[in-house]
Amino acid sequence: MVDRINSDGNLPSISPHQQKKTYESEYTHAADLFQRTLNEYSKSDNLFQKAEFKKVMDTALYVLKEAASELKRKDLLAQSKQIEQDYQAFQADPTQVSALNTDLDKTKKSV
Repeated sequence: MVDRINSDGNLPSISPHQQKKTYESEYTHAADLFQRTLNEYSKSDNLFQKAEFKKVMDTALYVLKEAASELKRKDLLAQSKQIEQDYQAFQADPTQVSALNTDLDKTKKSV
């Protein structure tokens, strides 16, 4: 959150440490959001609701990949790729949720 704008109209610069913490927070939040949405998706019988849940999961996956890329951590990039593969498997067969949940649990603890 930005508290102030500089007198020249620009946002104040943040330190590399603050930037890193922000990306780490976004990564963890995206993994948590993805997992909570996945659980609700699995419980739902409503096709329209499932479509909205899918949009949230797609966005959370995008944030995971972008944050991992910005952090330049190979382990997070590999985890994001694995989550993407598990998510694709889940979309093809919704009973394949276990591996995806396991990877999301691991991801939330890795930052």
